[in-house]
Amino acid sequence: MTGRQALNEVSPDLDSSDTAAVYPPLSRLAVIGDRRTAAVISAEGSIQWLCLPDFDGVPIFGRLLDREHGGFWRLGPARPVDGRQQYIENTNVAMTRWEGGGELELTDAMLRPEASRTAEQRDHRILVRRLCCRSGSVACEFALRPRNRSGRGPMVAPVSNGFELGGAGAPLRLWASRPAAIANPARAVFTLSAGEEFWAILETGPRLTAWSVANAAKALDETLRYWREWSGRYDYQGPRRQAVLQAALAIELLSFAPTGAVAAAATSSLPERLGGDRNYDYRYAWIRDASLAMASLSVLGDVESAERYLSWISRLDSSTEMPVQVLYKVDGGTDIRQIERRRIAGYRGSQPVRFGNHAFRQRQLDCLGYLADCAVIYLIEGGRWAPEYWRLISRVADYTAKNWHKPSNGIWEGDRRRHYVSSKVMSWTTLKRALEFADRTGDDGNLRRWRRAMVDIHDDVMERGWSDQLQSFRQHYDADTLDASTLLVPLMGFLKPDHPRVIATVQRIERDLMSSGLVYRFQPEKSDLSMVEFEGAFLPCCFWLAAVYALMKREQDAEAMLQRVEQLTGGTRLFSEEADSRTGELLGNIPMIFSHAEYARAILQLANRWPTNI
Repeated sequence: MTGRQALNEVSPDLDSSDTAAVYPPLSRLAVIGDRRTAAVISAEGSIQWLCLPDFDGVPIFGRLLDREHGGFWRLGPARPVDGRQQYIENTNVAMTRWEGGGELELTDAMLRPEASRTAEQRDHRILVRRLCCRSGSVACEFALRPRNRSGRGPMVAPVSNGFELGGAGAPLRLWASRPAAIANPARAVFTLSAGEEFWAILETGPRLTAWSVANAAKALDETLRYWREWSGRYDYQGPRRQAVLQAALAIELLSFAPTGAVAAAATSSLPERLGGDRNYDYRYAWIRDASLAMASLSVLGDVESAERYLSWISRLDSSTEMPVQVLYKVDGGTDIRQIERRRIAGYRGSQPVRFGNHAFRQRQLDCLGYLADCAVIYLIEGGRWAPEYWRLISRVADYTAKNWHKPSNGIWEGDRRRHYVSSKVMSWTTLKRALEFADRTGDDGNLRRWRRAMVDIHDDVMERGWSDQLQSFRQHYDADTLDASTLLVPLMGFLKPDHPRVIATVQRIERDLMSSGLVYRFQPEKSDLSMVEFEGAFLPCCFWLAAVYALMKREQDAEAMLQRVEQLTGGTRLFSEEADSRTGELLGNIPMIFSHAEYARAILQLANRWPTNI
């Protein structure tokens, strides 16, 4: 190829993998990242999602949401078939293997995940891919089609030892160890024999490295070493140790190194109901999800991450009446206006595709309880006390004491504000943890007011949150409806797990909110769809129930729940938000930090490692 040509002009039909599953099952995905952004890789070797420069940036690979117009980068056998995916042990480096007529092995990583970078490295984003032939002789395919905001392909210009790709929303450079094999980076086919390798690197940012096989191998080794050293800080030695470490690594994968924030997921608009409109953008830092995640890491021995998170959130402004808003951009930005992109096809036709999330404007008292809970667990596990943490918790407790009696949008971010029982329980949690914080640090605040409000909340929930008709805690004060979020009553210590009302609530949830052993959030209101048709079973709710079983000494039931959910995942053991109990198919954005944090908590609860009596 000579001169400058549009990629799609070189090869108008790039969809050589259309015969394979172009919308891959979520259980057949791996996610890699550099703690700034993340790439989603299907089991056929195709990078189908990557935003630049950060998690919430513009997707240059977006085929996960639009098979025709979303970009992708495929490397693997010429005949697209799914391989077996897994992570290299104790790392966030993915490996895909294909067997049959020869054996291929693809290693995928994003380089330089360290928190600290030099000024010139700050804007670097580097993907490295290594394809090895372990046996036989195998025809391989390389196909690259990044996209820009308009969906058009980039312009390509050959340069020394590679290509520059302009017009894709970011200046990209491609280096390959066999440049002759990909004279047309749009699509090329070449053969690898036993012992041969093919390396490729795609990067954006200033040119800092003259890439060679030796330099690429060194950089990959450094990335592997980073993740292994990171996982070495976790001191958990109990049951399911490797599963807990993988959950912790998933949390760290979505941490935003420059600030200490944690993105709720790597993706946007993967549907909670196939073909439906429940498609949301989770590439932002939810206070609930991030606080849960940092509490889990603290219990595992990593208080450093929780410290960075608490330091970050202590400095944030809020664009709402709340002292901290429900969610932020990972860089601390407060404006996350939601837009709909109806020209994007959506995963398996699920529209609309959304970028941004309107929930940042909501009143969610629940999230403040998770934040206060995280701060206390951080202290219990040996975290460093800081005055700014107390100022934050004091503001949160004062706000809660003043506003707990008001309706809120609730943990499920409903459009209508109501007196949700879980919101009241989490308001009680905020005040209980603030008082515990004060006891441990000797700090002072409106302690008498907080204690009085705690008593009032407890009385209010016991009187108005209980339904004699259901023989269960109800979803909200206005109706006799059921909600799995009432499992927070024993989990947060509002009532003991052997309290008759807790036992009755668990029995009602088991009867009315479970299907095929999985837990749904609630029965939908004003919908012609049944519970299992409306959305998937909610994986964090499954893990809540497992943790409650552990508290109730129903260890076999807890173990069975964990096993059921684990069986839904593929070799990478990544959890999404939900699962269809009828088919076992994962639904919603992935990897979902809410799910991973609650999974870790359930395991730690079962192993008697989670802090109690706080």
